[in-house]
Amino acid sequence: MSLRETLASNYKQVIYLCLFAVIAIPLMNPIGLPVPIDETTKNVYDKLESLQPGDVVVMGSNIGAAIYAEVYPQYVAILEHLFRMEGVKVILVGYGTEAPIFAEKALDEIKAYDRKEYGVDFVHLGYIAGGEAAISGMCRDLHELLKVDYEGRPLSDLPMMVDIIDASDFTIVLDFTASADSQFWLNQAYAPYGTDVAFGLTAVKVPDAYAYYTAGQIFGILESLKGAAQYEVLINRPGIAVKGMDAQSMAHLFYIGLLLLCNVTYFVREKK
Repeated sequence: MSLRETLASNYKQVIYLCLFAVIAIPLMNPIGLPVPIDETTKNVYDKLESLQPGDVVVMGSNIGAAIYAEVYPQYVAILEHLFRMEGVKVILVGYGTEAPIFAEKALDEIKAYDRKEYGVDFVHLGYIAGGEAAISGMCRDLHELLKVDYEGRPLSDLPMMVDIIDASDFTIVLDFTASADSQFWLNQAYAPYGTDVAFGLTAVKVPDAYAYYTAGQIFGILESLKGAAQYEVLINRPGIAVKGMDAQSMAHLFYIGLLLLCNVTYFVREKK
């Protein structure tokens, strides 16, 4: 059997093998393709850059295995940016059961416990059950809702938490999710207290979020892996998102090339 016949009878395997190589190579050795910065991403970056010592940032999360690839890189990039700022207080809280695991993973990834003092500069509250009702309770009176942090340490023993009572003490809320629960923070923090809110979302949820963005109810959006890659570029910390965008772009180019090749082959055969 000739090479041409072999390729013709096993074309699916050849395509999948080539696609594997096209994706794997950029992940191992990033190409460094340009990453244009969207306005929605730049707004988040600029807002964080304007933070002053003593400002409080709440990072809400519903990150789980299902949305890990799209949203977790955003979470890490934002956390890294916040930890470069002197005096900014960070509160991590999850309303998805898997969220605390990924919050701890992110803290370890940026070596948070070596860079900042726990209880003074940042606190991980862990999982709060109850959906919007829990977020409402947190915004109304955090200490009434929670008595201990993720590790069971009393909040009263954490110096940073003494003066943080309700959403009026939150400077910014950044919510990382894939579902309608992003609106919970708008309902409970933005509407009653005027707290600034931004979203980190999966691609499928972004169109809904633009309604809030154009209405001025949120100040920015990180859009899936693309938004994470843009933020990594803005903070000059290329990571998995930039690699992922290289791989994604190369996969798109591969399929465009495949379409062109197939069409050229078809017309050549028709001409013969």
